[in-house]
Amino acid sequence: MVALWILGILLALIVAVLFLRVGVRIAFGQELRVTAVAGPVRIQIVPSPPKKPKKQKKHKEKKNPPEKQKAAPREKRKLGLTPGDIRSALPYLWKSLKGALRKTRQRLRVDPLRLSLVLGGEPDPAASAETYGWISAAVWTFMPRLEELMRIPDPYIHLDVDYSAAEIKAEGEVGLSFQIRDLFAIGFAFGIPVLKWLLRWKKEKKPREEAQKAENPEKPQEPVTNDEKSA
Repeated sequence: MVALWILGILLALIVAVLFLRVGVRIAFGQELRVTAVAGPVRIQIVPSPPKKPKKQKKHKEKKNPPEKQKAAPREKRKLGLTPGDIRSALPYLWKSLKGALRKTRQRLRVDPLRLSLVLGGEPDPAASAETYGWISAAVWTFMPRLEELMRIPDPYIHLDVDYSAAEIKAEGEVGLSFQIRDLFAIGFAFGIPVLKWLLRWKKEKKPREEAQKAENPEKPQEPVTNDEKSA
């Protein structure tokens, strides 16, 4: 009987955790603020709250241990994704994301959603205008569909180009909340297709790089003669 009570309590705790609503709220612009939310609890992550000074304890003097040789840092491998690769993957990823969001049945809530992005026009106004057009098309294509798949009560997105400025100005506030069980639904419905796409992209990348090398072989360096050295 006791074992059944313990099992029932464990199942109730698991269900409570799966149905717990968590989220994050990010504000950026002049200052970056990140707040994590779990039920009624709010925890400020960035900027981190000031820590209380700890009392210093007296330590006994210890002999300096022999210095160990530090291992050489490993080089980080980059995927090498090009903008063309990302654009070609967007339709496939968007299809997978829609399937994942449908499984949540609009339990994901984006509130608030206030974004302002002003692109700089210098030093290449034509490239800035092209980027602005590409971002605008992406936003106004995907936003209506996202509003069908998630709850976004009052979205506000402002896009513009300042041809007299050289830097990008971005500010806004975004809040995302969901139930923990939604992470598993999205992970299976979206993560697995993304992993398959990455594996397929890596297989296609090697023959493409070899073909580029064959088309543009590196010219062998000519040996330097004695006359050129004396000159």
